[in-house]
Amino acid sequence: QSGRFARLAAPPVWTQAEKCAHAASILAYEHGAEPFEAYLAGLMENVGLIVALRMIDQAFGDRDQLPGSADFCRGLFTYARMISARIALLWDFPPNVVAAIAHAGEPDAPPLAVVLGKADRISKLRLLADAGRVGHDAAVAGMDSTETQCFDKLKEKDKR
Repeated sequence: QSGRFARLAAPPVWTQAEKCAHAASILAYEHGAEPFEAYLAGLMENVGLIVALRMIDQAFGDRDQLPGSADFCRGLFTYARMISARIALLWDFPPNVVAAIAHAGEPDAPPLAVVLGKADRISKLRLLADAGRVGHDAAVAGMDSTETQCFDKLKEKDKR
């Protein structure tokens, strides 16, 4: 029973999750992480965002827009990640996957969390590039060669 916000967000969030999972499985080898666990973490990472948006729909269903402040966005994504990690724990996902979701992008994170953080960034940039919001060169700026190849493979996957 999705409301307006969850219904609008679910398709692009799922597209990003698929790209993130694929990217994570590619990057896993380089960081000594298990590719299947990386794939699971990528798919699971934003499940909490959909849950959070469903909760927002229930609380603020009559609004046309969500608050757009940086604090609101940071809080939404922080709590969504926590929800994702808890769901993964409840669904008996491997402890490495739960920890990766909870700690993706954090300094000194375990290898799977490092992979997930990079895959998340690459997959989001791929979506922006595919939508014409950012050019290829700008999207890959600062990426190493493995990350750039991963970014490019996400586009190749769509063409198949």
